[in-house]
Amino acid sequence: MADKDEDKDNSPAEKTKGGGKKLLILGLLLGLLLGGGGGAAAFFLLSGGDASEKSAEEVVVKDQKPKIDAQFVKVERMNIPLVSKGRVLGNLTVDFSMEVDGNENKLLVVRNLPEIRDAMLRHFSEESIGKPDNPRSVDYPRLKETLKDISNRILHDPLILRVMVVQVRQS
Repeated sequence: MADKDEDKDNSPAEKTKGGGKKLLILGLLLGLLLGGGGGAAAFFLLSGGDASEKSAEEVVVKDQKPKIDAQFVKVERMNIPLVSKGRVLGNLTVDFSMEVDGNENKLLVVRNLPEIRDAMLRHFSEESIGKPDNPRSVDYPRLKETLKDISNRILHDPLILRVMVVQVRQS
């Protein structure tokens, strides 16, 4: 009887099931390896050029423009009079940001911000920021340049790299 049970366990149908699973797993692994290798080869071949050529080009580009640590100082709700020919046409509420290089410069600008705001208010009380042909319309390029110039003059150093006007509301 024990011989009959052993014969049932070793039947040919049972042997092919185990072998089929092994072949299936081997086939899947082989397919993954070939597919991954082909994908990697395509990536390297289609990237174009030699790696040494790219690094030389990147070095030239990096030498042309130094990397800065851009920090921004926000100035919110600054009231500026809209003046034309000695008359006040209205008031503007301006929100803008000043870009500086590095945290130390940012702290220096923040420390001097009350004096910068005062100088801007005094300047715009006398000078118009309106366009020459339409004094009620803001001349944004001139406004940005003037804000930058006034700030750098107060700081005694060209620390302000750029001024970005965020919002202007007329009241």
